[in-house]
Amino acid sequence: VHLTPNMEMYLKTILEIDLEGADARVKMIADRLGVTMPSVSGAVDNLRKKGLVGHNPYGKVALTEEGRAVALKVKEQNDLLYRFLREVLGVPDRIAKEDACTLEHVVSRTTLNRLSRFLEFVQVCPLGPGDIVADFVNWVNETDKARGNKPRQERTAS
Repeated sequence: VHLTPNMEMYLKTILEIDLEGADARVKMIADRLGVTMPSVSGAVDNLRKKGLVGHNPYGKVALTEEGRAVALKVKEQNDLLYRFLREVLGVPDRIAKEDACTLEHVVSRTTLNRLSRFLEFVQVCPLGPGDIVADFVNWVNETDKARGNKPRQERTAS
């Protein structure tokens, strides 16, 4: 099933609401994504036609088995990218969340697998977990200062 990044985002949002123990309803999804209820209704209808969600008008939006599998995959990709951006590159939290959300839809499975392996390596590295990352963040901050840039932690999205 070919899905647009927006469709994947809806599935992931429904999954996140479900994982919190709440019923995913159109209004709640709209509030989470900052979109209108008619936009959510249209997206949910498209996802229903693809067999990824079940929904009765004015009722709960529920992931089908296939929809849940897709949503879990997207969430896993997002979590991995977020961890890499935060833990390895030292990207500020808000920016890491935004960037992970964008990247989760365009990064190949091969690249994600390699990122996952790199995160594993960093944890078991002979230099000690975190040493490579700490050294990288220090190097970035030092070179940024030398170049007259703000330290990494203070940067905001462009």
